[in-house]
Amino acid sequence: MKKDKSSSDEPTLLQRVIYGSLAMPLSTIGLPVSIYLAPFYAGELGLPLALLGTAMFIARLGDVVTDPLIGMMSDRWRPGIGRRKIWIALGAIVMLIGVVKLFAPTSAIDLPYFIIWLSVVYLGFTMLYLPHEAWGAEISRTYKGRTRLTGTRQLFNLLGLIIATVVPAIILMRPDATAATVLGGMTVFMVVLLPISALLLLFFVPDITRPQAIERTQPWKESLKLLASNRPFATVAGVLLLANIGETFRITITLFFARDVIGVQNIGMIYVYYFVVALCSVPFWVWFGNRIGKHRALGTALGLLNVTMVFMIFLGQGQVAVFTILFLVKGFCFGSLQFLPSAMIADTIDLDTYRSGDRRQGVFFAISGLGSKIGMAIGQGLSLNLLAFVGFQSAGESGEAALGWLSFFYSILPALFIVPAMLMMFTYKLTPQEHARIKSEIERRDKERSVNEAVPSEQG
Repeated sequence: MKKDKSSSDEPTLLQRVIYGSLAMPLSTIGLPVSIYLAPFYAGELGLPLALLGTAMFIARLGDVVTDPLIGMMSDRWRPGIGRRKIWIALGAIVMLIGVVKLFAPTSAIDLPYFIIWLSVVYLGFTMLYLPHEAWGAEISRTYKGRTRLTGTRQLFNLLGLIIATVVPAIILMRPDATAATVLGGMTVFMVVLLPISALLLLFFVPDITRPQAIERTQPWKESLKLLASNRPFATVAGVLLLANIGETFRITITLFFARDVIGVQNIGMIYVYYFVVALCSVPFWVWFGNRIGKHRALGTALGLLNVTMVFMIFLGQGQVAVFTILFLVKGFCFGSLQFLPSAMIADTIDLDTYRSGDRRQGVFFAISGLGSKIGMAIGQGLSLNLLAFVGFQSAGESGEAALGWLSFFYSILPALFIVPAMLMMFTYKLTPQEHARIKSEIERRDKERSVNEAVPSEQG
């Protein structure tokens, strides 16, 4: 295994590609779990649908414990292999075992079986995702470099989402295809791609640990105070919470709106185009973020997203072409929402290092990630409960009043969450100039510390 080294150099293009490639297998998991898992376990294996929904909620509750715990441990545990690499290696093993057991069961299954192996998949995902995000904040230390690195990761993330839509579409062309067939195909994909991308990452990307930057480990009470006082981080975390509530609210009811209000026959193909547009938009958002600042670019994307979706309320039956165009504009915005916040969080960690002398990337990404998951849970639950309250029928037999409410919920209501998130970005304080000042001060302090540590050694 290639020896790790401490270096202030930015990663090479090859290292950025290898680092980002892990996002591809990780991003393929979400869609199969959301779309095909319930039809497989309920429709084909006979488990009660209501109990499956409860089981999925219970399994997700584990993130409340595992996210901050793994984030903290990946910061503090420093084995010889590297403090991020050890989690990538272990997480890949846990994830593969969970996927095989969950997607392709070979023995009799029951509800405990489902909860256990879904929880293992979620655990493996957390073990991979959080250290991977934290690692990115370490191997790239400049404002523009982090935009490029997270942009590369987003390219692979979107490639994974495209694969997660195209592969099932191809499999389902077979007349005898079922949800089990789709999950079997995705299992093969994961078993092949995840080990390859994880091994390349372990061998060719340095796990950079800069002990000279860690002047002291903060006590927990002081750490929490410093974390709470980090206004830029609180702003980004708040934006992620609000944006995930609004966008998950929309995503959850997209199928109903497209089918019952617009008359779309195949939303799956529109989603393929959506992710392709999002993929193609990433270079633009990388350039735009570096040109005007990541916070302004993200605020612009949120504003464009809102304007686009508000126009949806004027659409009706048969306007599939207009719906598709607006949906693709939304995909263009999606390309920025997945990586600009991550790059901004990496910048806020530098502010924490400047104040505390510590590096706690894992904790920061764990807290922001947990906020995003809470936002998703709120958006999903709120949207479905509101639809039930107004009498919407998921089977497609809703009255005109219920469809009117559906249009309002889909196009207007999420703005209550997206607009505040947009405004928060345009008042964001950690500008490129301020970040450059903080980074310069950290590097000056690191050099002084290195000199002071070297003097006693030379005298000895």
